[in-house]
Amino acid sequence: MPKLPIFRFGSSEPAPLPDLQFQSLVLNLTDLQLGVDNLRYDVHLSPRVTEELSSHVARYIRLFGGVESLFGMETPSAGHASFQRAPVESSKARKTGPGDLKGLLVSIHQAILNRAKIAGNPSIDVLGRLAVLKFIRSELQAQFARTLEQCRMKSKSLEGLRLAKMHETQELVASFQVRKKIIQRKAGQEIFRLLREIEKETLARTRRSLFGESANDCYRLFLNPLILTEDGRDDYLCAEHYYMFGNFDKDPDTFAHLRRLALTFLR
Repeated sequence: MPKLPIFRFGSSEPAPLPDLQFQSLVLNLTDLQLGVDNLRYDVHLSPRVTEELSSHVARYIRLFGGVESLFGMETPSAGHASFQRAPVESSKARKTGPGDLKGLLVSIHQAILNRAKIAGNPSIDVLGRLAVLKFIRSELQAQFARTLEQCRMKSKSLEGLRLAKMHETQELVASFQVRKKIIQRKAGQEIFRLLREIEKETLARTRRSLFGESANDCYRLFLNPLILTEDGRDDYLCAEHYYMFGNFDKDPDTFAHLRRLALTFLR
């Protein structure tokens, strides 16, 4: 019978306990003045920047929601005898495309880096990036609600169409409402992909040239795929990139239960 090296006879000294250390990402915002409430920092984004970001987020919501065709339908007039084409978007809106948002994000973040360079404080860059992410997160919610309301109004205005077409538009709006999390996740991940690209292609190199390698630790936060989710939790993204826990108290694999088992085992 061959020897099994995993079995050993005789007394042996107990294995030393593992050296466990807690690690958590901390954002150090130094030499920055607090806002009017003395609790948070105030950041002002120009109206032009917020307007352009909002239009891009709304475009992604429509695209991944599959309701672009609804806004292109002709609306019947009051007498239901003739039809009116949906208002034509401006030339500026027609020219927008996937690459435009990337260019906009590059210009915003480069302006933030220049502001940090002038002040000689890399914390300004971190704060500016957090402000942009916070605005995008809030716009994903706001633009979905706005688009849903527009879809309902558009569907109501198409009541003069034949019955089959009216049912089709109503099902489209209902599907859009039910798929809220999926639509917001897809829109958020597309924006996250663009942020990763500009970080790799432009921002990381520029930041190193201005502030060196010492300021790069906190930027790991911006590489988290969950950063643009509604509450920092998404089962699909967790299963794809990390791990997935149960969401209900009765589930045996909730985070609190597994954490308690792990701590008991380590003790």
